[in-house]
Amino acid sequence: MVTFKLIEEKDEYLIYWYYPNGKEELKPGIIIVDKINGKIDITELAEDDWERDISVEELNELAESVNREIREEGGTDFLELATEPEHSVFF
Repeated sequence: MVTFKLIEEKDEYLIYWYYPNGKEELKPGIIIVDKINGKIDITELAEDDWERDISVEELNELAESVNREIREEGGTDFLELATEPEHSVFF
């Protein structure tokens, strides 16, 4: 569970602090919601968060594995192959 606290609200944006697992004793992460452009950005990670870039090859290896299992059970491909790497944040 993630806890969110609204810190600032303007016509153009919202700023939230977020606490992974509700651990408010740790340094929060910061999320900015751009109300004009409809974008959400994590501008600072919370204390226990980590991030990584996932290559197209790694994403497609996972997708192919899932699709292979589905085909073995008589289904059709479930996941499409990636064309771009992905940046992910984890807690």
